[in-house]
Amino acid sequence: MVHDLMNAGERTLRFIVYRQLRNQITQRYFDLLTELERQDLQDVFIDYQREMTVGLLMTELLRHHEERISITDSYFPGKNIRHVNADTQSGMIFTYLVAHNADATLKETACYFGYDKNYFSRLCRRLFNKSFSEQLTFIRIELAKRMLAFSNKRIEQIAAELGYKNNSSFFTAFKREMAITPNDYREQHGYRLAHQHINDN
Repeated sequence: MVHDLMNAGERTLRFIVYRQLRNQITQRYFDLLTELERQDLQDVFIDYQREMTVGLLMTELLRHHEERISITDSYFPGKNIRHVNADTQSGMIFTYLVAHNADATLKETACYFGYDKNYFSRLCRRLFNKSFSEQLTFIRIELAKRMLAFSNKRIEQIAAELGYKNNSSFFTAFKREMAITPNDYREQHGYRLAHQHINDN
């Protein structure tokens, strides 16, 4: 995915979100890039150092990237998934499903990517090790967890935004995935919103 990102067109907005980047090597590369950005932009030596540092940073990010990439947060738009690697394929499908989580269907998603419905179903199974509907549910629950923890939206509103026809179906899906109800999840994790407001003031 990183390789495909680096070879994407310059006008195409794409990004990958990493989590748990606490090791010192990664942090030093980021610090060095920050310092290089403060330097003279017309200096060819600075440009070279910047390019080398970006390359080294990308190499470091590739280590254990499966655990570090938050594919739900990453943005990898596009339709042509036939000639890219599996990580990029899953990233593109994730990006589409996050954007269309409320109304995505197997047939419409397969059509968007130019595949037959049955083939696309098998592709999802291979990429995600779960069915299309299971993957869509996973994305909806991930989005629901964030809204419950970081927003004051009513649970009915969250359910509607995620494409659930009623609260009952949302509660059932959420409890099946998380083993607790949305209300209980908000009670356990909703403190983040209050804590965030305290830190902002």
